[in-house]
Amino acid sequence: MGNPTIDRYLVANCLYIIDEFNILYGEWDKQKLKKEADENFNEMDIIVRLGYPFKQNAHYTVGESNRVKKLQKVNHDLYISQRDFKIEVKYLKNWISSANTRAASKSWSVFQQDFDWLMDEIDADNYGKVAFVIGWFNCVDSFSQLIQLGKGNGAYPLVDERKKEYFPFLDTDRLPTYTKDLKINYNMAYKEQFVTPISSKYNGIYRCMFIGEEDDKFHFALYY
Repeated sequence: MGNPTIDRYLVANCLYIIDEFNILYGEWDKQKLKKEADENFNEMDIIVRLGYPFKQNAHYTVGESNRVKKLQKVNHDLYISQRDFKIEVKYLKNWISSANTRAASKSWSVFQQDFDWLMDEIDADNYGKVAFVIGWFNCVDSFSQLIQLGKGNGAYPLVDERKKEYFPFLDTDRLPTYTKDLKINYNMAYKEQFVTPISSKYNGIYRCMFIGEEDDKFHFALYY
């Protein structure tokens, strides 16, 4: 029997974090939770929580990132020395936009770099030792409020299928599909799904698991 893969550890860690936030914010409504998520949490809060169960084996590499040609990612946020695990983390939230509303989100390019890093690592025979984790508070009506999944700009753009391929747990019953139409399919929670990028470069096996339930205060998407 081989060594446990990185997803076995991270699923447990994610569930601990969800339990923590359910206890802390169990009685909060979405509006109050959204304010907390945007103003009082950042990526490092989630990275530290994911690394905590690994104790002294966790090395926090945030801020040490370097780039090579074509902006390919060569670093990660968390390194577990005992297992040679590399973990990249993104936390979804909104910032104040140019219109003075809390609607701005990270550029899609930063997520694409992380997905490319993960797939490059897996293609280099590092499956089981690398993971990309996305976390967010369950405080919005549509997942697309936190991440740019549309074609072009505008409040309600059409879905960009190249981006949607990375989120197999999102469903819709409307055609054409606008970003606001995408909903989380909670029936797929805790089930291994596969990501099939619309790209001629990547054709390996890339896995995804959505972690969370509809009433949970926090959700994760785990890629490995």
